[in-house]
Amino acid sequence: MDIDPDRLRAIVGALGGVVVYGLVQIGALSVPERVSARALAVRLTCAAGSAVIVAAFLVKAALPVIPWPAAREPYLFGFAVGAFSWELLPLVFSVVKRRAAERAEKL
Repeated sequence: MDIDPDRLRAIVGALGGVVVYGLVQIGALSVPERVSARALAVRLTCAAGSAVIVAAFLVKAALPVIPWPAAREPYLFGFAVGAFSWELLPLVFSVVKRRAAERAEKL
């Protein structure tokens, strides 16, 4: 099986985005709400896993749809997925769930 360079670039970008997300999470916590190192490690591991999966599977479909040619870089797409997907995935899931319920009512 050949390794697709665009997918690999998107995965590396996603991991970079997760690093930024992790630094923001660590820096945003105030002293009273500090979570344990174990809980933060679990959260960042889950964020990295989901970002890598989403970036690897969606990079080929998403790049042609991006309207700005300069933003059609796999690294940039992966970074955006890594930095924002962990916070945005619950919103996406709620929209998909609502749309599915609306379609089910129509049937």
